[in-house]
Amino acid sequence: MDAKILGQNIKKYRKEAGLTQDKAAELSGLSVNYFRQLELGNKTPRLETFIKIAEALHVSADRLLSGNLSWTPDIVTGELQEQLDRLPSGKKQYILTVLEAMITNS
Repeated sequence: MDAKILGQNIKKYRKEAGLTQDKAAELSGLSVNYFRQLELGNKTPRLETFIKIAEALHVSADRLLSGNLSWTPDIVTGELQEQLDRLPSGKKQYILTVLEAMITNS
């Protein structure tokens, strides 16, 4: 995922939620400066941070990643597979655990 696109999506959903950067950063447990850097696409959040942002903005992780529904499942699946292929097995298991928790709690 391109950091610029993710930043644009974070900004889009923050505004849709009616939140300022300060409030969104607070709800995400982040500094305002770091949150601004994410929106500008200058930083890429770690998985745990990404999840906190999605929760603070009340948006699903897939919507936050794609920004809209115009992505086809094949594109999303391909992108995820490429990312997963680069991870060591321990991190892959961690991501599967997080996904299972998100599905269970939805």
